[in-house]
Amino acid sequence: MQDTQSEQGTRRRTTRRDPGDGAIFQRKDGRWVARLKLPTGKSRFMYGKSRAEVKKRLAGAKRTLDAGKPLGNARETFGSYLEGWMAALPATNVKPSTVDYYCRYIRKHVMTSDLARKPLTQLEAVDLRQLYAEKGLSGLSTTTVHHLHAVIHVALTQAVDDGKLARNVAALVGRTHRPKVARHEMATIADVDKPQRFVAAARGDRLEALLVVAIATGLRQGELRALRWKDVDLDGSQLSVTGSLSGPKRSDFAIGTPKSGKGRSVALGPTVVSVLRDHRRQQAELQLLLGAEWQDRDLVFPNEFGDYLSTTTIGRALRRVIERAGLPRIRFHDLRHTAATIMLSNGTHPKIVSEMLGHSTIAITLDLYSHVTPNMQREAAAAMDRAFVDPSDTGLVATTK
Repeated sequence: MQDTQSEQGTRRRTTRRDPGDGAIFQRKDGRWVARLKLPTGKSRFMYGKSRAEVKKRLAGAKRTLDAGKPLGNARETFGSYLEGWMAALPATNVKPSTVDYYCRYIRKHVMTSDLARKPLTQLEAVDLRQLYAEKGLSGLSTTTVHHLHAVIHVALTQAVDDGKLARNVAALVGRTHRPKVARHEMATIADVDKPQRFVAAARGDRLEALLVVAIATGLRQGELRALRWKDVDLDGSQLSVTGSLSGPKRSDFAIGTPKSGKGRSVALGPTVVSVLRDHRRQQAELQLLLGAEWQDRDLVFPNEFGDYLSTTTIGRALRRVIERAGLPRIRFHDLRHTAATIMLSNGTHPKIVSEMLGHSTIAITLDLYSHVTPNMQREAAAAMDRAFVDPSDTGLVATTK
């Protein structure tokens, strides 16, 4: 009888709360439960496999309430939250192309994982680390996993702003565990006579003007497709980048702000101005020929009927010119890298290059094109050396001890 009473007493002590724990107890099925009384008088229950687990959740919930933030819906899963987040994206100021990018990553890499079924309020940094590790082991590139982390970070930032989470667990993923982007060598056609060969091979092509402007200014493809004649001043030898064309399908095409969020002016050289003058004359002749069939959007680089130009058409034109010039195959974006490399290699100040390319900071330019820096440093060293040499002396300045 004493043994039975002792067992009951032991069982009673393990099922009742410990001092300072709050309302923590163990159910008959072995699960541990933490009960938190809300300011409204209602109770919130948190479940776990151990006392330590529910104690941690209870402490976190108390901190959230103490900070004046509401507790998230305990039944809402990570996946259901992401579905709602994606559905609301089109109504925000996020570009359609960015919305498509976010949704593609979430649906392909998160919604198909077990993590999508986990309650949002129970999401931990270790869960994301495990997801990234699994994706890496499945063969995804480091760049793709890095982009996935960035999208999840954006989604959870919104959850914090909406009061669904007390903190963004994506920001808690340790630096050693965060996906890193593998650096790949940039492809350019900037050396020797390749730029001249490219321009010569483009002569006479229907998209000659677009390709010449691309390699001469470094404009992004979306910026070229959105460029309008009202933004081009041929007499002043400059153009203004005021928008960028986005949208996965022709029916979704829309001109939004440039990637950096602000417009910029770009100077044009005589060769580019001459090519654009010829291009405008030919376009006026085509417009007159088509009459009512011409879709007048004031685009500098439209398709054959004046409407938005597709990326597929541009890609085909680039391949034609590259093959004609006998140059190695490159992506369209590599024309932008080529322009930057040529400018920096010829002594253009990085700040000017950054402004022409539309980078938000000069640091981005210097980081992307650090491969050009050694040559710039040698030129700087040579300039300093010339400053130390007496023009009337054939030798170097004597050093003092």
